[in-house]
Amino acid sequence: MLRCNNLLPVLLLADLFLITPLLTHAQQPAGDTLPAPKVRQLSEISIIQQKALVERRTDRLIYNVTSSVGAAGANGLEVMARVPGLRVTDNLIAIAGKGAVKVMVNGRIIPLAGEDLQRYLKSMSAGEIARVEVITNPSAAYDADGNAGLINIVTRRDRNQGFSGEIQASGKLSDYGFKKLYGVSNYGTMSAGGNFSYNTRRWSLYGNLNYEHGRFLEGFGIDLQYPNRFWSQTDTGNYKIRNLNLVLGTDYKISNRSTIGFNYSGARTAYIGDDHVNNPVFNTGGLLDSLLRTFATYQPVAWSTGLNLHLVTKLDSSGRQFSVDADYFNYYRTDKSDFISQRYDRKGEAIANGTTKYFDTNKQAINIYTLKADLQWPTTFANYAFGGKLSFINNYSNVFYFRNLQGEMEYDKNLSNEYDYTENTQAVYATASKEAGRWKLNAGLRMEATQTKGVSHVQDNAMGNNYVKLFPSFSADWNYHNDNHLAFTFGKRINRPVFWDLNPYKSLTTAYSYLEGNPYLQPEYNSNFELSHHWQHRFTAAAFLNITNNGFNRITVATPNNNTVYTTPENFLKIYRYGLSASATLQPLPWLESVNQLSGYHTDARSALPNIPDINGMSVYLATNNNITLNQDKTLMAVLNFWCQFPEVDHNGKSNTYYNMDLGLKAVCLQNRMSIALNGADLFRSSASIVRSTVNNIPQTFTHFQVNRQIRLSVSYKLGQSTRKREVRGTGSEEERKRT
Repeated sequence: MLRCNNLLPVLLLADLFLITPLLTHAQQPAGDTLPAPKVRQLSEISIIQQKALVERRTDRLIYNVTSSVGAAGANGLEVMARVPGLRVTDNLIAIAGKGAVKVMVNGRIIPLAGEDLQRYLKSMSAGEIARVEVITNPSAAYDADGNAGLINIVTRRDRNQGFSGEIQASGKLSDYGFKKLYGVSNYGTMSAGGNFSYNTRRWSLYGNLNYEHGRFLEGFGIDLQYPNRFWSQTDTGNYKIRNLNLVLGTDYKISNRSTIGFNYSGARTAYIGDDHVNNPVFNTGGLLDSLLRTFATYQPVAWSTGLNLHLVTKLDSSGRQFSVDADYFNYYRTDKSDFISQRYDRKGEAIANGTTKYFDTNKQAINIYTLKADLQWPTTFANYAFGGKLSFINNYSNVFYFRNLQGEMEYDKNLSNEYDYTENTQAVYATASKEAGRWKLNAGLRMEATQTKGVSHVQDNAMGNNYVKLFPSFSADWNYHNDNHLAFTFGKRINRPVFWDLNPYKSLTTAYSYLEGNPYLQPEYNSNFELSHHWQHRFTAAAFLNITNNGFNRITVATPNNNTVYTTPENFLKIYRYGLSASATLQPLPWLESVNQLSGYHTDARSALPNIPDINGMSVYLATNNNITLNQDKTLMAVLNFWCQFPEVDHNGKSNTYYNMDLGLKAVCLQNRMSIALNGADLFRSSASIVRSTVNNIPQTFTHFQVNRQIRLSVSYKLGQSTRKREVRGTGSEEERKRT
């Protein structure tokens, strides 16, 4: 097994911090700090070098998916896992060393989290994504949700006149040891899709379509070390997936100053399969005491629909602009399950009256309506922006359990629940930005008033909140010498619980273990401080501090004298995290583009619950992404990516060391119209984490069955008039797509 030397990351971190200031004072070319890109004339084609894989700006990192060899043929979630510094683990997307983020698509928050968000992202294709923006200090103009910031997925859209598009297909073979499991040996997926754009002087039409079909495994394991026994549980889901994702949109230029547009996005995700739960209990001598086996079938199917109507109008020639967005989002998910648990004695024989059978149905329906208006108002003194947003969320969910008694269904009121949750938010913000000589200053304040109400119809209780919070943001950038920047940023953010965590339902894992929501769960709040040094958008060194108040996490609770084990979310943490980070985008050779990152940080997690101890410790994260050009025409490329997360404090637990290595090869042919890519991901099957913690003086271990080792072959073909004059810029000077 590959091992990472504990001293190496610390030395590398020190080297980067020593090298960066030396490089900043190295001799630089007169005029522009970066050499002008080479232009080559080919008849009617004017090509400017391909976009860099990563562009670094003071407030964000931009990962250009179209320049990534490793992302070819991947789904949206797999693309996120390849963005430098982003960690995608079981039900969580986070910035390494800083915490969880919220995800946007084209500037609009996706109101899903956890498993629902990851399945939504899996329905997207890398072919429909142009870039991923990691915004670590969003201004007050953005929603305050997301502890460590925001991820903005920008979908592909060609703005050249006429028709253009691309079709893609890929096949993925997942490796679970290349052996038959649950009667299946061909785990993997097939996907196909495409995107198109058609632009005239006034009209712009665009769309994306992707379909995925296949099989996969997922699951987890929990071990509990009682004083007098050892309790273990493994839960493996064997699923067929059927994902369909569709995006259609149009913009119409009413006049030279005004544009109106409409966008539709829809997805259907189906994960049909079964769960296999094995739950042995061993005595102090390590011998089997008893065994519980559970088998359950599941049929979760989810539909999501997003509608957007937007208007952008320029008020004058000075840059004053007004925009308004009206959005509707619907998420509808149904599931039904047959569930059977059987107890066995130490000899492996079935225990009489040890069978428990249930049938359950559940549903979740989320409706979200938002109205947002933004005004940009530049003046001779500063550039101002003002705006507001109204958000109305209604979430209905139910779960109805029926005990199966020899074929007779008996309703179980104690397990069942029907829950209504509403959340209304009113937000206003103001920002001001100013350039004064070598200084760039930006300050903003956002106020969000939120009213929530949850009603459990079966349990006949209600819970509500009404609060107003302020979210300031500030940044100062000083270009003190030849594109050497010192920057300070500060922002306060909120992380609201996901809807399922607020629902006081019980979801059975076995006859003696279950998951339960908490209607009293409150949001957590995060304050982020960072002092950084930037040189030519290539090198960055930073010191950061993150403080989380009222932090929440799911905890697994067990007691020595009780066989029941349950998992529920609780507010109980205050977390301090501080550290140093360094990043470098290098091109040491004409054929090598290397993006490197290193972070070292200390986490101190303090618990407000007497049955959960405080925990603290150091950690290091390192990553390198390398694009390699194998021939002079740049039609044959390779990729080598690696990251390693050393043991870190994860809420109230501590993880092990886990790491990932990817290799890939891509060929371009047929006058650059066709691309063929072969990628291998997680080659050592080492990217899943193990987290150890203690609750009620009982040590416990949570293991992710996140097996990501796979081989993926993908093919794409560009459509349209590729001989039209066009520019593809690779210097990071392309204007950011305006939020609509």
